[in-house]
Amino acid sequence: MTIHGSYERHPDLGCEAVVFLDDESGACFQIQRDLVGGPRADEYCVTTGASAPVYNAVKQWRRVDDRFEFELVPRAGRLFGDDVLSFEVSATDTTVEEIAGHLERLLR
Repeated sequence: MTIHGSYERHPDLGCEAVVFLDDESGACFQIQRDLVGGPRADEYCVTTGASAPVYNAVKQWRRVDDRFEFELVPRAGRLFGDDVLSFEVSATDTTVEEIAGHLERLLR
């Protein structure tokens, strides 16, 4: 299983996101935030990309080398099938270091 990580900025949609995509199953874990000036720019959400957003859903997260681990609130855990998501990331358009930097900023 390879999880591809990327950073996306969509001025036309008014948001930015860090996207983790499983190339085998097509499963997606996204952390999104409205751009500055947006209606919910002060909070982030997680989504599958097709699901309704769950706001302030990450209790804590950490990075160990190329592995990211997220502890989720119960509602988000039900959406993703577990309260803890852990996966090794292969970066696509950005480095793993850059993805971690975007996560730090989005999850503040």
